[in-house]
Amino acid sequence: MSLFRRRTEWALADAASMHAVAPERFRVPSDDALAAVQVGDRVKLIVEPSTGLAERMWVTVTEVGEESLEGTFASDPAELRGLHSGDAVQFERRHVVAISRRST
Repeated sequence: MSLFRRRTEWALADAASMHAVAPERFRVPSDDALAAVQVGDRVKLIVEPSTGLAERMWVTVTEVGEESLEGTFASDPAELRGLHSGDAVQFERRHVVAISRRST
């Protein structure tokens, strides 16, 4: 990888808004499922770059708060530059498109 590649700016997609526009075509977890997210669970977020295609990425939840959650990306993205597995990300429940519960 070239050292001269620029970092890609990105934001998280608002999955709740996308679901509200097309509920039959864009599904999201229920409010109860979102409220039950715990540390150690994995959640899938949509990362939208300033240019290029969005990527759905798994995040391991490391902190759960009332309004926001924190986690780390579970893998490197295919296209986004400067974002890596283990990088921290702060997000809200409205960003979550899928949940994978931790194994006990």
